[in-house]
Amino acid sequence: MHLVLSGEGNSDIGKLSYSLEKFIPASMYYLIDKIIEQKLQYSFYEFTPELITFIPKKRLLEESKKFKSFASKKKGKDTAIFYKNARALAKIAQDKSIELQDDDVIAILFRDSDGTVSTIKGMWEEKIKSIEYGFKFKDFNRGIAMIPKPKSEAWLICTLKDKPYESCQKLEDRSGNDDSPNSLKGELESLGLSSDEINKMIQSGAIDIDRIDMPSFEYFTKRLRGLL
Repeated sequence: MHLVLSGEGNSDIGKLSYSLEKFIPASMYYLIDKIIEQKLQYSFYEFTPELITFIPKKRLLEESKKFKSFASKKKGKDTAIFYKNARALAKIAQDKSIELQDDDVIAILFRDSDGTVSTIKGMWEEKIKSIEYGFKFKDFNRGIAMIPKPKSEAWLICTLKDKPYESCQKLEDRSGNDDSPNSLKGELESLGLSSDEINKMIQSGAIDIDRIDMPSFEYFTKRLRGLL
């Protein structure tokens, strides 16, 4: 198996360290790693980091520009960029599969759903559809959309709040706008845990991913587990 990953910012999936020439994972990757570990019984990143290809957002956007696009009911004019991103990532994954002579390549495209309380309804579904259609257009059936609703902080807050894992679905109805009052980003920061501390909690199992009861998280875990 080989993973081809692309995220939105350095703090979600992770980043590429050009000086070290290696992928530096962040919290959303460690969630991926824990799901894989449940199946394989070992950390994919710890034992096989060479089987992970990380594509920075800038490169993916450059690759996306090679594709012409138009709005449709399946893509939608507001989510066409997600469709193009998925097409580009699928092409990279297919090239990697040919290079490695390995059909077991999985591509994961991470994006936040975002949106405000007034616009969030239907936004997650539209972005999922656009990404899935982009993978399908390239005849790539091992691509997965990783889209927290409304953003990655909601998944983490679910596991870290005063009453962890309780009523977490309500978090999906919150605004994804970082400038909004009581933003999810601000709430996560108020918990006083560093990114490294959260990552270690995911790795150790102190954060129990099987107790995260949120439709957007369950969609992703089901799709990934189905390909392992």
